[in-house]
Amino acid sequence: MRRIVITGMGAVSPLGASVATSWSRLLAGRSGIRSLPAEMVGDLPAKVGGTVPSLQE
Repeated sequence: MRRIVITGMGAVSPLGASVATSWSRLLAGRSGIRSLPAEMVGDLPAKVGGTVPSLQE
């Protein structure tokens, strides 16, 4: 079996722009899914989704 080394983790999700933020919000029961603005969805059948609001956290 070959050895591997994990040197770090990263996450960008609708819950946050870091592993710590995303994980704490997930544990708190928060959801990143919400109603999307009409200008974003246009004629698409789906009107809800998860977006990444900011990478400035």
